[in-house]
This record gives sequence, structure tokens and C-alpha cells, in this order.
Amino acid sequence: MSWITLTEDDVITKLSGPETAALKTAALQAAQGDPLPEVIEQVVKEIRGYVAACPRNTLGDGATIPDELKGVAISRIRFELATRLPVSSLLTEDRRTANANAIALLKDVARCAFLLVQPLTPAEDQAGGPGVTVVSKTCRKFSRDDMRGL
Repeated sequence: MSWITLTEDDVITKLSGPETAALKTAALQAAQGDPLPEVIEQVVKEIRGYVAACPRNTLGDGATIPDELKGVAISRIRFELATRLPVSSLLTEDRRTANANAIALLKDVARCAFLLVQPLTPAEDQAGGPGVTVVSKTCRKFSRDDMRGL
């Protein structure tokens, strides 16, 4: 498995033709373009944030996500696209459940409970970074009781 760049085609393969048309063109303001690229970008950033939360993970270069999380990304994108419409017919119970499961898995990723294949090409700048490690500490020579009365 590797890290992938999520494309519109990846999302569209999980939607029917009428759904795709409705999600890409309905409820648009004047001069507003196709919302799909923006939603893909938003979800990719969200996933990369969850991945970076685990100190064992290294982010891949560019706007890539782990291949293991492709289904999670598509579930999140479908949900986000469906919630922007004023009708709830596209927001089925199955899609609500898939979205909840996707978020639960992302939380597992952030807690390091779901292991990911690390990228071959790591990003130059990582979000967060390793925590502080205490190398040594000084021993307390006097306690509160020793200093009482001084």
C-alpha cells in the first residue's frame, strides 16, 4: 500500500450519475463553481490532521493520504457533499453510518490504534512534531517539611 492523491474520479465512482449531477450543480450561487474539488481538499486536510496527531506517523508529500484511508475519505466527501443540499434524500441512514464509522476510524488513527503504512516520500514539513523527552531530572535535596521553620 502507498499514499495516494484523491481525485474527483475516485469519488464519482461511488456515486450514481444523477447524484453526481445533483451534488455538483444543485444549490449553487451565481458564479459559484463545482464544490467537489473544494470538499476533496477539505477532507484530505482533515485526514492528514488525524494522521499527524499520532507521533508514530509521518505525513506523505503533497496532498496525499494513506491508501488505507481512501474509503474513509470517500465516505466523508459523500457526506459533506450531501449536507450542502437543502433536501435530505441523498443523506441516507447508510451514509450517516458510513460517515460516523469513518470519523471513528480517524480517531483511532489519531490515537495510534490503527497502524498506517508510512510514505516512501515524506513531507518536508510535518504538522506537530515529536513530544519533549525528559532525559534526566534533578533529585530534590530538601522537601517542604525540611524547610519548615526557616
